[in-house]
Amino acid sequence: MQPQPIRETFWDIEAASEHLSTFWDVQLLQKSPGVLRLDFGAVSIGRCLIYECSTNVDLVAAGVRAEQFVTISPITSDCVASRFRGKEIKPGQLLLMEPRGEVMQQLASGHRQVAVSIPVDLFRRVAAAEFIPEDRLDSFITWRTLILSERKLHLLHDMISGILGGNFPGSERPDADLLLTESISELLFDDETRDGKLLSRRNRRRITWEAVDLIRSRFHRPPTILELCEITGTSRRTLFYAFDDLLGLSPRAYINKVRLDAARRMIIRNRDKRCIQRIARELGFMHEGQFSIDYSSAFGETPSQTRRRFIRLRDRATEDRGTGVLGL
Repeated sequence: MQPQPIRETFWDIEAASEHLSTFWDVQLLQKSPGVLRLDFGAVSIGRCLIYECSTNVDLVAAGVRAEQFVTISPITSDCVASRFRGKEIKPGQLLLMEPRGEVMQQLASGHRQVAVSIPVDLFRRVAAAEFIPEDRLDSFITWRTLILSERKLHLLHDMISGILGGNFPGSERPDADLLLTESISELLFDDETRDGKLLSRRNRRRITWEAVDLIRSRFHRPPTILELCEITGTSRRTLFYAFDDLLGLSPRAYINKVRLDAARRMIIRNRDKRCIQRIARELGFMHEGQFSIDYSSAFGETPSQTRRRFIRLRDRATEDRGTGVLGL
């Protein structure tokens, strides 16, 4: 029997981030206004994971990937205007993402991306035995942008999409994940190239990552630009350039969105309480009116509307369970 994908729709950033923790440890932030809808589908072939994700609003993802997987993602026109680690990802490219690699991705509204995550030991086994010398594997399993021929890119995309549609010949075999890894590797290695601009971006990635780490550790007392410059050992101009290049936001805008996202999570968790003012104060928002304006601009609804909407969603889910109806 063919494995069938599990599909879910998320209306809440926190729930989506928690669900995606199998693949990465990231914080998702909503970059453009509007009510979020994030659709996610996934299926397992042995130890390999195949998945797709789409969003109706602009998102920013910052964190790290799971340590046990190498992830491969063909880029199509559905990913237009999105960026990964400061590089615009364009149709015809393929992303190879290393285990525990940094996730710094901007997803544009309408973005839809498919990917396959292969266990590191399985990837190494297939690559070393069939395609690439053992002494080159460590340097190969690192983030890079590859350019495949149009035919091979379509074959890879169609293979992943077919699996997500419940169609993969050999899926019932005990070594189905090995078969899948071999099929993907055949398309991958013949077209190996390296992006010569990778090294020039490393310092910007380090600066941004160190700053993001400090920002995320201090919701209640956000670091100043000076503190960010001091901890990253860089100038103000370089700091702003690195943030704009990798995340599409200024440091201040990123700090504000992180804090607003934290406020939203707390409002949803405490939706049975009238706690919006307390939450705003705890997170360092000194002016309630400005907090409400900034919140509405970020999420397309006021803090109170978020609280009431999630009360309704919870009550509806409770009613559906009581009547035996499975809701999203």
